[in-house]
Amino acid sequence: LVLLCAGLQSAAAAQPALRVNAERVVQHLEALSEYGKNPQGGVSRVAYSEADRAGRQYVLGLMREAGLDVHVDAAGNLVGERPGTDAALKPIVIGSHIDSVPEGGNYDGDVGSLGAIEVAQVLREKGVVLRHPLQVIIFENEEGVMLGSTAIATGADEARLDSVSQSGKTVREGIRFLGGDPARLPEARRQPGSIAGYLELHIEQGAVLEQQHVQ
Repeated sequence: LVLLCAGLQSAAAAQPALRVNAERVVQHLEALSEYGKNPQGGVSRVAYSEADRAGRQYVLGLMREAGLDVHVDAAGNLVGERPGTDAALKPIVIGSHIDSVPEGGNYDGDVGSLGAIEVAQVLREKGVVLRHPLQVIIFENEEGVMLGSTAIATGADEARLDSVSQSGKTVREGIRFLGGDPARLPEARRQPGSIAGYLELHIEQGAVLEQQHVQ
């Protein structure tokens, strides 16, 4: 992730050695797993729960530590921004989600979210500024109705907003719970062609690779 984003700088610019701090990423993953932790392992950090909101506050702190200017968009997504050297260029977007299914794992969504924050942290520590602006987005309610990403890509319909989430709140109520504003939801939508590229680090959490003994 770091090398790919940094590679979008001018080829002529001298690049410092860029490597993520794996120990730090693991520490952040372990810390995040405490929010909604299940006694038997894994998490139940379903969207719009108290655990979800607390986990978002933890991640928000990491984003700010990484030098990102963070705001909550109308859909309730966490959006962290880092300017590039050319404000005319479209942003590079990286990120994922931190909400889980009931009794979910500690890595689905979290790896992509915390990996994206680590990219910003390393760029800050190494003093590297990309040509493109960089945005880290933590999508809300990805495991329920994919609300955060849908709001950005196509806009969410009324039926989706009125559906009831695992937390017991409607999606409309949940957006407000996370600091968004369902009445202004169209403001979260990005127009086609407005993003230079999107990258999400993800994992295989199903049984296929395990059953086939594939690392």
